[in-house]
Amino acid sequence: MTEHNRRADDERLTLIEQKLDKLSGDVEDLVAAWRAANWIVSFIKWAGGVSTAIVAIYTLIKLKG
Repeated sequence: MTEHNRRADDERLTLIEQKLDKLSGDVEDLVAAWRAANWIVSFIKWAGGVSTAIVAIYTLIKLKG
């Protein structure tokens, strides 16, 4: 292997390492967004359940009264 080939390989490896570092950061951001979205969806489901229960109780009271 010549010195030129080694330098070219080193440059390629450096570029690959830089791309992997950027990709790692992007994946961390994506995971954080996924966790935030998951929390929001859970809250919306909970709020929907509570509001459904309130409407059901209100309707029951109106029908009985």
